Amino acid sequence: MNNNEFQDLLDGCVEFTQRLIRTPSMPGEEGNLAAMVIDEMQKLDFDSATKDDLGNVTGRIQGAYRDLGAIVLNSHLDHVDPGEEALWSVPPYSATIAGNYILGRGACDIKGPLAVQIYSMAALKRMKQVPQRDIVFSGVVEEEVGGAGATFWAENVDFPVDLIVLGEPSSNNLSLGHRGILQMWVTFLGRSVHASVPENGVNPNYALVEFLNKLRYKTESLGGHDQLGKTTVTPTIIEVDTLSMNVTPAWTRVLLDFRTASESPNSLTRFVGDIARGLKFQVSDAWARQPGTPLPDSEEKIYGYFTPASDESVIRMRELVTKGMGWEPELINYKFATDGRHLLSLGAPIIGFSPGEGHLAHTVKEKIAISMMADSLKGHIALLSEF
Repeated sequence: MNNNEFQDLLDGCVEFTQRLIRTPSMPGEEGNLAAMVIDEMQKLDFDSATKDDLGNVTGRIQGAYRDLGAIVLNSHLDHVDPGEEALWSVPPYSATIAGNYILGRGACDIKGPLAVQIYSMAALKRMKQVPQRDIVFSGVVEEEVGGAGATFWAENVDFPVDLIVLGEPSSNNLSLGHRGILQMWVTFLGRSVHASVPENGVNPNYALVEFLNKLRYKTESLGGHDQLGKTTVTPTIIEVDTLSMNVTPAWTRVLLDFRTASESPNSLTRFVGDIARGLKFQVSDAWARQPGTPLPDSEEKIYGYFTPASDESVIRMRELVTKGMGWEPELINYKFATDGRHLLSLGAPIIGFSPGEGHLAHTVKEKIAISMMADSLKGHIALLSEF
C-alpha cells in the first residue's frame, strides 16, 4: 500500500470515527450504532457482517487456511454518559477535529479504536491480500455495565481462536492484562423520621460516614498480584431512599468498586464486614438485576486476564506491530477492566492494542490523536497480514 492509498484509508477511518461519535450508543441503546457498523463492513466488502440476538455485531474476512484459529479484534459499541455538556470544550457528540485530535464522547473509548480495527481489515481487501487465517471483528454491547454482550458472544463462538486483540486504549502499546472487578452495594439501615425531630429516628448517614472514614485507611490490608498490582477500592455512588429534604432516610448506601487479582467475593465481603462491625448494614451484588441479591458465595479469586510476556503470541505480535509502526511498543497492563475477562473461555492469548490514551477515557477531555490512529492502522495491518 503506497502513501496515497494509506492516506485514503486513514481519511476513511477518521470520517467513520466521526460518524460513530455522532451516533450516541449508551448501554442498551446500541442499535443504531450496530446498524452503522454492519453497513460499513458491507461497504468495505467484508465476507460477512451479522448481528446476533443480543445486538452484538460480527464481521469476518476469510483466510487462506480455514483450519487455523482466527484472530479476533474485539471492541464494544457502548460508551459512558457524557455528563454535563457545559463542562466540555465542544459538544460531546460533535466529533470536532481540532488539530491532530478528534474530540468527543467515545473518541478513545472506543469508537476511534473500533474504526481502526474495521479499517485495518478493510486494508487487506484493498490490497487484495488474503490473510493466512480468518480475521473476525467482534463489536459487543453493554461493556460499560458488566459485559453481558461479550459473555453472550463468547458463549456462541463456534470456530477456533488463536489470538484476541482488545481495542481498549493502550497508546499503541501491548497490554498483557488487568485486575478483575467486583462492585457491591453496602447499605446502612436506619429509621426514618421528620427532620425536625431527629432524636426520634436513626439516621444511617452517620453510619455511612463512620464506615467511609475507616475504609480510607484499611485498603492497605488487601492483597495484590505480582504483575497486575495491588487491590484497590473506590467509593463511587451514594444513594438514599428519599428525595424529601425534610426527612431523614430509612437507608443510605454506597457503591464500592474493587479492582483485584488476589481477592475473592468472600474475602471482600469479610473485609467490608470487619470495617462495618457494630453497624447495621447489608451487602449486595451491584450487578444483579434483582436488588438486594447477595454476592456469590465463592473463594475463587476475582480475575481479569493476564498473558505472560514470554508467550509466543506476545513475542510475535510485538515483532509484527513494530514492523508496521516503525517503533517498538512497550509491554503494559491496563489499570481498568475490559471485556477480556469475559473472553477467557475461548482459550486464546489476549492482548490489548489500540490507539487512544486511557487516562482520557470517561472524562470531558476525551479525544484521540489522528497520528496515533495512523500508527495503529499500520501496526494492525502488519499483524493481520503476517500473524
